Parts: sequence; C-alpha cells; structure tokens
Amino acid sequence: MNTVKQLGLTINQQEQLLEREIAKFAKERIGKGPSKTEVRIADNILICVQHGFLTKAEELIIESGHLDKVIDYRRVYIMQCVNDIEKIIYQVIDRKIKYFFPSWILEQNLSCWTIYLD
Repeated sequence: MNTVKQLGLTINQQEQLLEREIAKFAKERIGKGPSKTEVRIADNILICVQHGFLTKAEELIIESGHLDKVIDYRRVYIMQCVNDIEKIIYQVIDRKIKYFFPSWILEQNLSCWTIYLD
C-alpha cells in the first residue's frame, strides 16, 4: 500500500481506507471482522469505532456472566497488536501512534479506539 503522500487522498478517503484496512486486519488476526467500522480523523486524534466485533465464543462467555474475562482478553490482545495497527495508520496517513486507548461496550458489541497521533 502506498502512503497518503504518494496517493494524495482527501481526509474522507483516508478515513474510508483506514476503515477497510482495520476491518481487514481484525478479520485476519481474530478470524472475524467487525460488521461496521467507522474512522474519524481530527488534527492529532483518530477515533475508530467497530460495531459487531465479538466472536460467537466471546458472546457465549458474556452470556454466561463473564464480561470481565472478555474485556481482559481483548485488552491484552489489542495491546499486543498496537505495532501492527500503527503500521496500517502510518501507511495510510503517514502518522505514528503516540497514545492508544482501547475501550469496549460489550453489551452493545461496540469497540472504540481513541488514538493520539504524533
């Protein structure tokens, strides 16, 4: 993938490309991608919201009352993936991650990454 400088994309096109690449990354790494991914970029902040990201196994664990275990697993897993996520972001918008804050609303099957960019 070429960087944005090479492609000359608008902010909207950058957001759309990031949505596709992040969804593809999730599907490759976890085996199931989100049903919908939304990315917004404003100055040095990137927000990524993923709808419908839970696997069937995670949904079962939540239904059995172990929401905390899914959050713990997701937190550990996503923090191991930050370098790969940064590569995707860098390829698209030529920026690196300064701070990465993942959060989840599992009852609504939502994930939100708040990313501060360098």
